[in-house]
Amino acid sequence: MATTITHYGTELTQGPPGNPQTYQPLRVNQLGGRVRFAMFNWVTASEPVGSNIALAKIPGGARLVDIGMSISAGLGSTTLSFGLAGADGTGYIDDGTGANTCGTQTADSVSCISGATGYSPVALAHLLLPTPVAYDTANGAQSGVVTIGGSGGWLYQTAKDVYLTVTVNAATIGTIVLSGYVLYVLD
Repeated sequence: MATTITHYGTELTQGPPGNPQTYQPLRVNQLGGRVRFAMFNWVTASEPVGSNIALAKIPGGARLVDIGMSISAGLGSTTLSFGLAGADGTGYIDDGTGANTCGTQTADSVSCISGATGYSPVALAHLLLPTPVAYDTANGAQSGVVTIGGSGGWLYQTAKDVYLTVTVNAATIGTIVLSGYVLYVLD
């Protein structure tokens, strides 16, 4: 006997014609999009405190799914923070205009994904936690200025091309290998 569906989840009620459509269709980075992969690798060379390194470029409109990283050696007294910077060099990850914006200018942040942390050698650390960002389904956009990382980085949608960055904090870093990936949904 077939199961009788009594209700549909929000995403299904916004689906393509033929589904019980009550809202606008979903963007492809919410349903039916392709998962993309950006790999990064960085070998340190006595980088001083305050060094900001671009690890990977993430396109505008990408919805972040996961950021994973591994580190080859302990950092001692050095800490690293991970963040986002506008790839266009304007100092903003969201200019407050355009299709994917939250409507407010949002400055680059070197620690919006992970604050200063003294990582131990790890096989894999996940930098995003599954806490969804505020999403305004009526307008098809994020609502308010979004702080990502532990405060809701999972499913964050980039407003424009951005760099995933790592910043050296607290002490000069020795020689280590930092490698990892960014998973995001696009198209």
